[in-house]
Amino acid sequence: MIGGVDIRDVAGCTCLRLRRAGRMATQIFDTHLQPAGLTVGQFGVMAQVYGCSLWRPPMTMKELSTIVGMDPTTLNRTLKPLEVQDLVRIEPDRRDRRARCIRLTMSGRDRLAQAMPLWRAADDELHRTVGAEATLALSGLLSLAGEKLRKPE
Repeated sequence: MIGGVDIRDVAGCTCLRLRRAGRMATQIFDTHLQPAGLTVGQFGVMAQVYGCSLWRPPMTMKELSTIVGMDPTTLNRTLKPLEVQDLVRIEPDRRDRRARCIRLTMSGRDRLAQAMPLWRAADDELHRTVGAEATLALSGLLSLAGEKLRKPE
């Protein structure tokens, strides 16, 4: 016992198991995406920015952080190297000069296009490794958990 908790209870901690599986999956994706010079976190943010740009004005940092489930400080740390490489542009929002909007540059679109087949290969590897049935179940459970954990705006 430590702090009134049996240390063996920590072995069954859902959060720690989720983080472990996440790190292992991240290793697969980061390895595949390395030739494009992106991490899976950067790839995910760029894909979200691109996808949303197809149907709406550029997202603000706050909107993007909510969509990707990242606090604004972590999102900023993820975006900085992309901005330095001219893959994204962060500029004042035309609607509210206090807010900052994120846009994918042409170089960013090119890099995202280069990364897409690498992402597909990583996703295929994860599916093969985990199995189709487990992948489907895991995706459903993660979506459900994400919805339940989402903080009301």
